[in-house]
Order: sequence, then C-alpha cells, then structure tokens
Amino acid sequence: MENKRKQPPRKKGFNYMKKRNVEHGFSVISLMIMIPVFFLTAIFLLVVPRSEKSNIEKRNLAKFPSFSFQDYFSGTYTAKITEYYDDTVPDRDNFKNMGYGFKSVFGIHTEEEVRIVGKPVAVVNDTDKDKANGKTEGSDKTENKTDKKTDNKTENKTDNKNNETSKSEETGNKVNTEKDEYKEASNGLIVVKHDGHYRGLELFGGGSGDSYVAALNSFHSDLGDSVKIYSMTPSTASEYYLPDAYSQYNVSQKETVESIASRLDSAISFVDVIPVLEGHSNEEIYLRTDHHWTPLGAYYAAQTFAKAAGVEFKDISTYKKVDIENFSGTLAAWAEDANLTADTETFSYYIPSNYEKCTTYYFDTACNDTGSGNFFCQVGSPEYNAYLTFMGGDEQVVKVKTDVKNGRKLMIVKDSYGNALPGYLFGSFEEIYVVDMRYFDNNLVQYIKDEGVTDLLFAMVSFSAVGGNADNLDVIRTQ
Repeated sequence: MENKRKQPPRKKGFNYMKKRNVEHGFSVISLMIMIPVFFLTAIFLLVVPRSEKSNIEKRNLAKFPSFSFQDYFSGTYTAKITEYYDDTVPDRDNFKNMGYGFKSVFGIHTEEEVRIVGKPVAVVNDTDKDKANGKTEGSDKTENKTDKKTDNKTENKTDNKNNETSKSEETGNKVNTEKDEYKEASNGLIVVKHDGHYRGLELFGGGSGDSYVAALNSFHSDLGDSVKIYSMTPSTASEYYLPDAYSQYNVSQKETVESIASRLDSAISFVDVIPVLEGHSNEEIYLRTDHHWTPLGAYYAAQTFAKAAGVEFKDISTYKKVDIENFSGTLAAWAEDANLTADTETFSYYIPSNYEKCTTYYFDTACNDTGSGNFFCQVGSPEYNAYLTFMGGDEQVVKVKTDVKNGRKLMIVKDSYGNALPGYLFGSFEEIYVVDMRYFDNNLVQYIKDEGVTDLLFAMVSFSAVGGNADNLDVIRTQ
C-alpha cells in the first residue's frame, strides 16, 4: 500500500492577516472608547449631586450612614454605603423611566394589553377568605392587634408636606405607611388599556371589616344619639373598570361594603356611594395613574352624603375648576410600567365659591394650634403630588370655619380618600373638622364632645375598612 505523502501546513494568506489586523484594530479602538467612558461615568457618579428623593417612587432615598466601629466590623456600615450609592444615582427618576422603557421594549404583551404586576390569587368571596384565615363572619377584631394604649410611642415621620406615601409612624398598632397598607390589603395590580389610555387597577382581596364595624358601633355607644354617625366606604377603581377575564382575582367591593353596613348599629347611617359612582363610571371619577379617586368622584360622594345629612349642597357649576397637567401618581410608581408612566393625566380640583369667606386652621396630631393657612395648596412637584393639594397631606388635624350659620358641625374621620371631600361641604356645615385615624394622638370621643360636633362621618375606602387601618379607629377612640 502506497504511503500518502504528508502535506505541509498551509500558510495563512494575505486576506487572513488583513482580517486579523482589522479585528485587532477594532478591539484597540473599543478599549480607547470604553475606558474613558467608564472613567467619566465613575467621576460623574462621584462628583454630581446625588438624588435625595424619588418623585415617581414617592419616597425619600437612602441617607449616607453614620460611622461606628460596631457597624464597620459587622459589615453593616459598608453595606449601607453600597445601598446609598445604589439608591441615590444622580437624576434617578429619569433613569428609572428609561428602565421602564427598556422593560416595555423587551417585555411580552398580550393582545388584550393587560399586564399583571405581582401574583394575584383567585378569590371567591369574603366569607371563604375569612374561613381560610380562621375567621368567621361574627368574629371580633383582627388577631394581630397589639396593646392599644402602648406607652412606647415612637415616630419616624419624614417630609409630611412633600411625600404622602413615605410617611411612617409607629404608634401602638398603627400602620407604618399607606403604601404598605395598600399592598397588604390588595391582591396584586394590573395595568389595562381602556378607551385609548392605560389604567392601573388594584385587585381587591376582600375581608370581613370586623374591626371597622366594632369601632363604629362603639363610637355610637360612647356618643349616644347627640351625634349623628355616618359610614361611607367607597370602592377602588377595580370595582368598575376590571376586565371580566380577571374577575376571579377580585372580591366584589359592593358586596363587602354591604356586609359591613348590615352589621352596623341601626342608628348609624350607611352612605352607599358605590352604586352612585357606578352611574358616573363613564366620567373621570378615578385617577388612572394613582390609587385615589378624582376630585370629581369625591364630588358625587359628597353630594350623596349631603343628601343623607339633610344639608344644603352646591352644584359643581358654582365651583372654580383648577387643572394640574401631566400628573403621574402612585400606581405608575408601583407598577413600574413604561406605558402607564408615560400616559400622564390631568388632575382637576374644584374650589368652592365661598372659599374666601372660610378660614382653615391647622393643628398637630396632639391638637396643638399651628396656625391658619390655605385648604387648597401646592406641595412639592404638582405633577407628582397633585393629591396633596388638599390640606397638604394627612399628618395634621384641620378645622374649617365657614360662612354657613346652621349650627351643624361635621367631623370627617378618614384615610387619604377623605381628603378630597371637605371642600365640597364648605357650603353645608358651619364648621368642618378633619382627622386622619392614622395620625391622631388624643382621645377622639372627648375631642368630639369638646368641639360640640353634631355630625360624624367615617370616610374610608374599602381597603382601609377591611385592612389594618380600621384597627386604628379603636385606638383613637380609647387612647
């Protein structure tokens, strides 16, 4: 057999060498570009003033930690430094919006244009949910309540005039922040496209509302028939705008509220605003980018309450309308959805015709006088904080003295939904008091008696009525 001659290795030709040189050249050029870019970026991040607050996330950002040897040797100090630099990137909000945009580009979208945020759980009704949690329809207040009259009250309030959802307070069993309370009571979040616009919707997980019922009945027992008590528990937007395909994840807020009303003392008036708002659901009664109703939605609720209370009520045509453009609220921040963030809306509020004849007084949460001021005011960046237009937020007690002379004095005990109500009642009551049940340090029963209140309205959205916010009602009643 003839041996095959071994072929010598083929020499690499001119074209191969040319290709290698070109590749090498591109590598050198890339390095020459990237090294200065990284270097300049590092200088930018170190030298340029860092962000202190995120408007789209509705919170204050991390602070540079104070040094201590204990934290240093435990690693806590360096971990907090890392958190600080990660959290306070210069121009953070714009970078966040860019990130939402990239997520949208590479995300998967259905033909329905519905995006689910979180992991919603299928629910049937409040009763089934309570049974699963070991509760029954007639059970007492929620199991997680702590001593109502704790003496170890601590506060961690931050920027109450600029950031509603970053407020925190640990007073007995009071919830830490409104945002956390909503996350606890809700069942996920979806973003839907409706009538050409994107809308954020919180899914409602349900609940018995036992704490709310027990507290209102106790208030009536304490105050007697000298004070007329009203209960208003509006729903969130998901009651009206949730696509049918997702109804399995959402408890009927109408049925939940009706169940609560059926267990209230017969002397307490139920102000049923859910069907009223349903009749106006083709109007802009809920914000698309925020978890609150619009001031227009609050107008229809206030009108319903005025009718129940038998007081005069001014038509909205007599109000001065004020528009805040390009508003983007809490749901846009929580959902981190590029479409919802970009689809801003107009926030419109209404100033009553007798506003100049009314005086608004402010008090701290212990009822110490802090002076008079405007009921309607601009706080921070209006395109993010428009809902703070009413009284500047929640952490104060407010009294409005109107030009009405009918001897009727109204107190509104509320969560943030109730902030939009008082302005519509300046022509209905002689005096209006506003108390947030999360931020009140005195005994509310005694305060009501001292001020000669004749009408007491509890205005809390369904989430609050069945969630931890309701526990605060008995705290302020007994503390």
